[in-house]
Amino acid sequence: MPVVEDRTRARGRLLVDAAGDVVGSFELGDRDGRPLADRFRPADGVAPERAAAAAMAELKGWRLSGDEQFGRLLIALGARPRRHAHAMSRDLIRDPAPTEWLEPQVPAGTRLTVVDRPAADLVPALLAAFPPDHPDFETVPAREHPELDLAELMSGRLMGPLLRCSALAVGEGGDVLGAILVNGGAGEPPFGGPWISNVFRHPEARGIGGGTRWRSTGRRTASRSPTRIRPGRHTPRSASPTCGTCSTSTSEKARGPRLRGALESPVMDHR
Repeated sequence: MPVVEDRTRARGRLLVDAAGDVVGSFELGDRDGRPLADRFRPADGVAPERAAAAAMAELKGWRLSGDEQFGRLLIALGARPRRHAHAMSRDLIRDPAPTEWLEPQVPAGTRLTVVDRPAADLVPALLAAFPPDHPDFETVPAREHPELDLAELMSGRLMGPLLRCSALAVGEGGDVLGAILVNGGAGEPPFGGPWISNVFRHPEARGIGGGTRWRSTGRRTASRSPTRIRPGRHTPRSASPTCGTCSTSTSEKARGPRLRGALESPVMDHR
């Protein structure tokens, strides 16, 4: 079997080449109905070129994410790049948010609240934030019923408990105009701990994206928990991390300025 269980970590897997040697490790996931070799790393002492050749031979039909250098090796061997993302993290102990971020200014008629609405109320803004020409349009799951995926995040069943630093932006009429959802996960940053699982705003609700991110980061800092905010799954064009606050994933088509310590992580499609 080319893929065997790595019993030292949850969802861990090891890639074994034709010679029977372990050449790489990754976390097993799924992406768009295909198995995903997430955060693939060549094994200690194994040349990246050998690991890449094994991945191409043994992981046909898989998606794979790894660092930029490894991604380039896969492309050279015939893999198709799907997305070039950046994982960004901010240490809120060493680099705390300023106190004024606790109650940031937002456009008149808009207020920032805790996440106290059902998932269905967030759907109109979510769908508007990811139109067909957005690079993440195809990654929004179950577009016919996106409230199901949102409910999984908000309930804590999908990625861990929803943290109190999550926020909604609500308009004068009571409609949800945007949201930032932060879930607590196991493990150490940057790939463990609090994760911005989704952040979006309605494209017509200009000026609220920064407010939701500032409020979230300010409240997480005020909790005095040693934590990092880490990357999320979707990044609407209107929520790139321009303020160095919202750690989130950006693609080549919708890239915001990088935060310190950005980790480039290509997602490959190998058929």
